[in-house]
Amino acid sequence: MIEETLRNIGLSRNEIKIYLALLELGPSLMGQICGKTKIHRRNVYDSIEMLKDKGFISSTIINNRNKFEAIDPNRIIDILDEKKINFQKIMDNFPKQSKGSAVRVYTGQNGRKIIFEDKLKFKETQYVINAHEPSQRSSNFIENYHLRRISKRIPLKMLFISPDVDFAKRITKYKFVQAKILPDSFTSPIAINIYGNKVAFLLGSGTSEPISILIEDINLSKEFRAYFSMLWKMARKLNTTKKI
Repeated sequence: MIEETLRNIGLSRNEIKIYLALLELGPSLMGQICGKTKIHRRNVYDSIEMLKDKGFISSTIINNRNKFEAIDPNRIIDILDEKKINFQKIMDNFPKQSKGSAVRVYTGQNGRKIIFEDKLKFKETQYVINAHEPSQRSSNFIENYHLRRISKRIPLKMLFISPDVDFAKRITKYKFVQAKILPDSFTSPIAINIYGNKVAFLLGSGTSEPISILIEDINLSKEFRAYFSMLWKMARKLNTTKKI
């Protein structure tokens, strides 16, 4: 979990090993780091330079010898915030995206994250058809999405496939969520997310590479809202519990 998170914010495998080793060791010499990580000295040196550039470790000279120390993990949040602020400052300098770019295809977990981050930009009610229990790989960032969705008070209506009744009951414990169960004949592996002027088709499970297709089209979004309303009337209710 820790390694995956560090990889997602841009650290390489060797950089992750060295950073975690330094957290455990405290201020250390190059040889101590090599011994702990089992990484060749040349590669350790290169990775340390990268970690210093990224702000993840610092170095001090004691008795003419370099000692390296990992920053407090809480500082990572500050580093990411600084990067976000710097990026926002240059946003207006980017060329504007063509109006014709209405369809985007993403692969992998990062594609999923792009979709769910995008959903948080829209405050009106959002809809999901053929909702599934997420894979283990997706569960953490989806839970984070729900917590942020709740803080923004974004309503969500979900139609789950029948095998995932138990997960649907867990989801309805969150605030601003309504859920129903589709008839047994609805077994599509494609989850459809409808929000704003967009429709996202999410394919793939825990055993295959996720594919996300995002279409920006107000008319298509309206049509899928109407389709959702029809299915909502057909779906069966859940026994709900206290919201969290």
